[in-house]
Amino acid sequence: MEQDTKEKILEMIGKGGIHVAGDFVMEKHVEYEVGNVESGGIGIQILNSSKENTPLTVADKDIKAAIEELLKAKNEEGVFIFRNKKQWWAVFRVLNVFCNYPSQMTVFVNKMKELNVSKVKVDGSRDLTYNSLSKAINDVPKIATCSPSSWIAYKDINENYRQQYVVAEFLMLKLGIIS
Repeated sequence: MEQDTKEKILEMIGKGGIHVAGDFVMEKHVEYEVGNVESGGIGIQILNSSKENTPLTVADKDIKAAIEELLKAKNEEGVFIFRNKKQWWAVFRVLNVFCNYPSQMTVFVNKMKELNVSKVKVDGSRDLTYNSLSKAINDVPKIATCSPSSWIAYKDINENYRQQYVVAEFLMLKLGIIS
């Protein structure tokens, strides 16, 4: 690892307001990678300690119940609000930002399989896959890195943004993130 990279990381940690934690695992789970983790580099996840970004402690069973309810929910016209695979992006972002769920898409997909929610479906057009998550970002680039709580500002751009917002809002309400 380059010396200036080490210094930058240490400087960020030294300024405070950053919680550093980690585990040794047999799977690559990193938010920011310096060097290649598998070749001896380091992987870090930086969590701000502000109240706004503090993850909720929500039991997996409550998250599963909220997702199951989301997959069954219909709008005023009787149409499912969760209509396509790409809307898993909203679920991924809400759970990552507010419930400390994995930030790596492959790990998130595995977590959903572990909870058995990826099997909860009405039809095959809404199944969770890694591809559906990774492709969704291309449809909604303006919300790729911002908090789902701010997506209301983007919901009227087009139908893709509106669909992501509706799912995020439903899930945040069910999990008590917003009221």
